[in-house]
Amino acid sequence: MLKFLKPKHEVSVSPSTIIFSVFFLLTLYFLFYIHSILILLFLAFIVMVALNPAVTKLETRFKLSRLVSIILVYSLFLIVIFTLIAFLIPPLINQLYQLLKTINLPILQEEIRNFKLTLTNISNLVAKWGTSVNAVFSLIRTTFNSVFTFFTFLVMSFYLLLDRPHLYKKIAWFSKKKAHFKLSEKIIDDLELQLGGWVRGQIILMTLIGIIIFIGLTLLSVPYALPLALMAGMLEILPNLGPTLAAVPALVITYFAAGPIMTGVVALFYIIVQQLENNLIVPKVMKDNANVNPLVSITAILIGFEVYGVIGALLALPSYIVLRTLYSYWLRFSK
Repeated sequence: MLKFLKPKHEVSVSPSTIIFSVFFLLTLYFLFYIHSILILLFLAFIVMVALNPAVTKLETRFKLSRLVSIILVYSLFLIVIFTLIAFLIPPLINQLYQLLKTINLPILQEEIRNFKLTLTNISNLVAKWGTSVNAVFSLIRTTFNSVFTFFTFLVMSFYLLLDRPHLYKKIAWFSKKKAHFKLSEKIIDDLELQLGGWVRGQIILMTLIGIIIFIGLTLLSVPYALPLALMAGMLEILPNLGPTLAAVPALVITYFAAGPIMTGVVALFYIIVQQLENNLIVPKVMKDNANVNPLVSITAILIGFEVYGVIGALLALPSYIVLRTLYSYWLRFSK
């Protein structure tokens, strides 16, 4: 019976395959380990493609050097930011303080009224103060890290802008063929057109929606119109989902402040704004920019949120645009 046994087949793996597999796995682990830096670099790249058209226009129209053009664009960018902070932050803080005081003051009064000078209450108070001190130190540390990260982000985007005309040559690490250089240049130009246009379009949309919501809530005498409008404008970065999420706190505040009838009016106002946004504002603003299907937008945002939380949701559409562009070029040149 032994003569019917099939001969064994030996599988051999070359040392080069093993080395390549180990190196590939180590590379994946390293990229995952530095994923926060890669995200920061991707954000800097998004800012670069958004600001580069303005820098290039200054450079060509007024015959300025690229460095001077970048400094002027950055200066204008910072002036706009500080102007917005100067005009918006004081009333925003005041309205948020009034809102928090309205929510927390009864609880605070109850605690003060029921407080008795006992060892148990004193120990609880000390524990609360200790937690507060730790929270303050944690807040200071987080603030310092955020400022440092933001400064690093600005520096990275600045150097990307400075090196933008020669950015396509960075593939020299992988290839030195002229055809590959030209392909890399086309891909970066296409990404700048689509991704940069999407960023500029989103900024316009966020500004328009914030202004419309603020004017509408002010005319309807809804309290805390400014923070609600800012929330609506910022959530506009999440297409289709943002306006719906922004309506929830406005409806809750209106219900407790003015009753169910005014809540229905505010709900109708948000529905009208969303219809105008979907049918008029978004098509008009995004006509000459990156075109992303609404269903694809929602799916990408949900996947990004599931994978990496809020940051993943914010970067979902830019990542989709980049992957779509790379895939289209791969299909075009793989045939």
